[in-house]
Amino acid sequence: MARVDDYQQSFDLAAAELKTRNFLDVARRAGARHAEDGESMELDYYGRPVKIGREPMSVEHLDQGPEIPIAEKALILHYLVNADGSEPAGEWVTFREVPSGEFYWSAFVKRAKSPLVGFFGERPQLLLDLAPRVGGLSAEGHAGDAAVIVRAFPRVAFMLQLWAGDEEFPPEGNVLMDPTISNYLSTEDVALAAGLPIYKMMAMARQ
Repeated sequence: MARVDDYQQSFDLAAAELKTRNFLDVARRAGARHAEDGESMELDYYGRPVKIGREPMSVEHLDQGPEIPIAEKALILHYLVNADGSEPAGEWVTFREVPSGEFYWSAFVKRAKSPLVGFFGERPQLLLDLAPRVGGLSAEGHAGDAAVIVRAFPRVAFMLQLWAGDEEFPPEGNVLMDPTISNYLSTEDVALAAGLPIYKMMAMARQ
């Protein structure tokens, strides 16, 4: 498990790289809103408005919610560093279809699929109720007893699907993504990002 120091180092490395970039270009490729002076930008992150500043490099939430953990601040910078402006392909693929997805499959299952099925599998309506609070919308018409599309970043979204199960079969679920996700996040970051909205909703349900 990564330590806080590891996430801080990851943040610092991404910050150093980002400082060499033109913020206006970065914002355009990432789908972010940039300030006229090119020294800051804003984007929506799981439904929360976030501001990224250049000097000093910072990631700040603009709502009344909790502080953003350093691991997530690093993830936001990784998104900005990697963003290439690719338009979504309009398809949904499994994590295994992402480059090196097979290698990170166990991490993905632990971080995303298992928590989704374990917590929401018996109560799919709860997923539908909480999804709007993490930037999600109902994906009615897609497979599953419940399906939502959660927008992590302007150009990265996940589809969370649930099958409630019955007396014969246990609950099942999956987390899908657009194939262009690898143009914005590393595969390791995809595994992290896919689980974040699930854990956020689990915390909300327990409040």
